[in-house]
Amino acid sequence: MTAALLWSGGSLIGRAAPISGPGLAFWRCLLGASVYQTVLLVRGRRPSVAALRASWLGGLGFGLSVVGLFIAYKTTTLLSATVIGSLQPLVLGLVTHRTSHRIDGVLWAASGIAAAGTVVVVVGSSSHGGTWSLRGDLFAAAGVAANMLYVVGTKRARATIDALGYQAAMLWVAAAAVLPIAVVTTSADFVPSAGAWVAIAGLVAVGGSGHIIFSMAQGHVSVAASSAILLAEVLGTAVGAAVLFDQSISLAQAAGMVVVAGAVGLWLTRGREAAGAGAGEHLGALEPPGP
Repeated sequence: MTAALLWSGGSLIGRAAPISGPGLAFWRCLLGASVYQTVLLVRGRRPSVAALRASWLGGLGFGLSVVGLFIAYKTTTLLSATVIGSLQPLVLGLVTHRTSHRIDGVLWAASGIAAAGTVVVVVGSSSHGGTWSLRGDLFAAAGVAANMLYVVGTKRARATIDALGYQAAMLWVAAAAVLPIAVVTTSADFVPSAGAWVAIAGLVAVGGSGHIIFSMAQGHVSVAASSAILLAEVLGTAVGAAVLFDQSISLAQAAGMVVVAGAVGLWLTRGREAAGAGAGEHLGALEPPGP
């Protein structure tokens, strides 16, 4: 749950950052990789080619995901982009259902209810301000698709690499993947201003911490628990938009939050029971697009 709330904070920072989406994605990945690698060096751990090889899929997926996401934040309403991302756990749940423990009808119903409540929250918030665009929504959808590669790559890499080591190696790959896009699409503001550096550092500290926490949870949470918790990111974004961007929360939105919270509780309870019953291996968390 903490990771989801940190991601919502990162989304707000990403929208306010005074730099283009691709440029923000590149510098966020580069700074994050540098910080995490420095921590590893202080601990006596040097970069390894093996870690980069193990992290290539996750890094590619993450890099492309944040490019799409940051462009969406700046070209469509923040909550429109968020609601598109919130549906990813349900899509991934359908895919993993074929190879994981079975998710019963109650959980699928709770998932649908949670998604409906989420839509009520974010659609209501987006109507209070911002500019919607189909282009921005398409970039958000592209970010969701790319993030599926990150989810799969993270699950595979975490079998051999610890959370911090994976984040460092993954972000080096992500920065390399994003650099050509940033150079081609960004002109005058490729080199960040002082204000942009503050936002980039904030993304690493807030959003990056969310990814580390979530990576550490790999292998300890079920698909059910992961899918439900991540819907809390949308609620955090709605509250943040109301506080920081003066977007009020209507009664319908408040009701939607209650519905999502109830569905999350059901997911957690039923998912834990299913895992405890020996219904199969705990799967990697279904991590949504996040800064």
